[in-house]
Amino acid sequence: MKQQDNNEKRYTFPFKLNKLPIVLCFVVLALCIVGIIVSVLRIVNEGIVIENVLQHPFLIAVCIFCMVIVLSLLIKSQYIIDETNFTTQFGIIKSKLPIKTITSIEEDREKEKLTVYCGESFTVIAIKKEWNDEFIRALLAVNPDIDYAFTMTENKPPEKTDEQK
Repeated sequence: MKQQDNNEKRYTFPFKLNKLPIVLCFVVLALCIVGIIVSVLRIVNEGIVIENVLQHPFLIAVCIFCMVIVLSLLIKSQYIIDETNFTTQFGIIKSKLPIKTITSIEEDREKEKLTVYCGESFTVIAIKKEWNDEFIRALLAVNPDIDYAFTMTENKPPEKTDEQK
């Protein structure tokens, strides 16, 4: 979590990515590199053939585009809280939500999840559990009217098996 303090306060919380999406991103990057290498080798060996004049350059452009998208996902996936907006940035895709429209925050301590509600819609926040309190404080600092609730695990008795009944 970073706090940038120019004239306005701005908090940045990076996404907590699981291993599977990270592995898939690296697989896509590897495939893009292979696609570029194969296309360049074909251009060098065969030259630009009139019938397929756009085939290899198009494949190179698509691979570069995919690499930019995947690298932006890995580098710039974060939540940003500033004086007016709650921004979710997933690579080059951004969505802004005015903090004044947020109605409540719910923290599920058993599942270690934060949920931000805006009327009937909601967003589940994926950050490190150590940053949950800082995230909540940052939202409440901008809009103290946000309701905050948390849920905890109940101590349920163990279920009886058929033999114990």
